[in-house]
Amino acid sequence: MNPREIPVGIVGLGLMGCSIVTCLLIAGHPVVAVAPIPVDLEKAGPRIKEHLLNAWQNGLIDNEPEFYLKQLIITEDYSLLEPCKLVNECTIENVDIKNSVYKKVETVISKDAILSSNTSAIPISQLQQLTLYPERFIGLHWTEPAHTTRFLEVICGDATDISKGEYVYELSHLWGKEPILVRKDIAGFITNRLMYAMYREAISLVKMAMRLSRMWTAPAGIMRVTS
Repeated sequence: MNPREIPVGIVGLGLMGCSIVTCLLIAGHPVVAVAPIPVDLEKAGPRIKEHLLNAWQNGLIDNEPEFYLKQLIITEDYSLLEPCKLVNECTIENVDIKNSVYKKVETVISKDAILSSNTSAIPISQLQQLTLYPERFIGLHWTEPAHTTRFLEVICGDATDISKGEYVYELSHLWGKEPILVRKDIAGFITNRLMYAMYREAISLVKMAMRLSRMWTAPAGIMRVTS
């Protein structure tokens, strides 16, 4: 599997989108980065170059930014996504906006291309019903900064062809990831479910500590004796 033979598209060039683009460039992919918002078109190039420069200066990559940037197209033109074998949507957590993006993407990419979302909150089974070919839709849950962290969840929805998820799972090893393949679409996926369970436990411990603290606080005017 040669990343240079797999063009990838990213739609949405905020902080996360630019970081994902950087990751894919480092892995060797040709990347078409689409900016749905005009301001992102201006900021994306410098942001991605800065990521690459920092990575080079810290010894994370072997070449200077220009080596990788030769593989990058930044555009507002969705038609340039046509050759992409994988397109990852990285817009805000708004179903209507994501739906609009999917419609634009699916008018140009081939039927066998994989379409994915970077959502961390919306069920993949819900989003894939907005698409023409739900079986080719998956979730790709990254963490920021995507080009340095090793985390990635590959999530299959109810209608996903599991082989699509398995393909991206294998491919993501070339991105320097230690991926998790989530074969069943569960609320919060795996990471968020664990994280919120730990949040609840931490909150419970703090509340318990506060109650104990109040129990051991002496009434006003009485000296408290401690050992």
